[in-house]
Amino acid sequence: MIKAVIFDLDGTLLDRDSSLAAFVVEQYNRLSEHLKHIPIDLFIKRLIELDAKGYVWKDRFYQ
Repeated sequence: MIKAVIFDLDGTLLDRDSSLAAFVVEQYNRLSEHLKHIPIDLFIKRLIELDAKGYVWKDRFYQ
């Protein structure tokens, strides 16, 4: 029997900003051969902006 359901709203349990930044760095490193003309700090900043705190559909995010 389920006694409780927990939702993580607004980064209560997970620091979404830090998790996203780590993901973006990993993505940059994985694709660095194709992205080396873009400074990593600019890449991170722009992808975090495009993510809009998760309110953008991922297909739009990756365009």
